[in-house]
Amino acid sequence: MNQVNYNMSKDINILLIDDSDVDNFINKAVISKEDNISQITTMTSGQDALNHLNEIVDSPDTYPDIIFLDIKMPGMNGFEFLDEYLKLPETIVNHCKIYILSSSIDSIDSKRGKEYAIVKKHLTKPLAHHKIGNLLAED
Repeated sequence: MNQVNYNMSKDINILLIDDSDVDNFINKAVISKEDNISQITTMTSGQDALNHLNEIVDSPDTYPDIIFLDIKMPGMNGFEFLDEYLKLPETIVNHCKIYILSSSIDSIDSKRGKEYAIVKKHLTKPLAHHKIGNLLAED
């Protein structure tokens, strides 16, 4: 289920892209504990996320600052999303920090993720194991 949470009053916009509603629920709960989050949007497919980004492309104030992207998804996987994401206007591509967030510990996935300059890091699930505050503070 795709959701947009507009009830927070802080400054960082997050986009979670994962086909698992359970993972999205848990990750949203972990992220929402941070002090500087204004919006958490969840999408359950890469295509839905691309559609969302295309809808907001003319509204830079609504761009996600950080995208957490699952790799193993039906339909459009995370790498296919990245290929299509790079075709978006530079204003949005250059704005977002992308973190691969995947249960995959396959070194091939990690290596492939590093081939995309826009990917900051490959993180393994669950997100709760990572210091979210540090990720949010990274340039």
